Amino acid sequence: MARFHHLLRGAAVLGASALVASCSVMTPIQTAELYNAGDGVRVEITDEVRAENLMVLSEEEGAEGQVFGSLVNDTEEDVVMSLTIGDGGIQVPVPANEHVLLGVEEIVVVPSVPVAPGANAEGLVEATGLGTVSANVPVLDSTLPQYADYVP
Repeated sequence: MARFHHLLRGAAVLGASALVASCSVMTPIQTAELYNAGDGVRVEITDEVRAENLMVLSEEEGAEGQVFGSLVNDTEEDVVMSLTIGDGGIQVPVPANEHVLLGVEEIVVVPSVPVAPGANAEGLVEATGLGTVSANVPVLDSTLPQYADYVP
């Protein structure tokens, strides 16, 4: 009789293990999904041409702001990309298989940020010949200590 209980218990453990393992088969792996890994927003023009982690840093609505993020070109050809937020913007060539760091390699100033920190400003990201995409770009202030030194 004790042997039967051991077999029954073993079968139950084996069955429960198989059930738990089968649940993970149907669950998508989060790291395989594209997501905004930072405080900024990702804007895809194509699978290979995009802006990543776009954000504006400013103390208040109507004040000057600075744009941070990157323009990425994973194609085999050079691309001219532009970014416009409010009255500010930039147009810059992005070499094949390269990226341009906004706020580091290229300074982008928004003379008068159209929304208060905590809101999203409408932005346009364009790649010549590939299209234009509208995006809601977050506006942040010096509340987060990592941005305090970069807010104009």
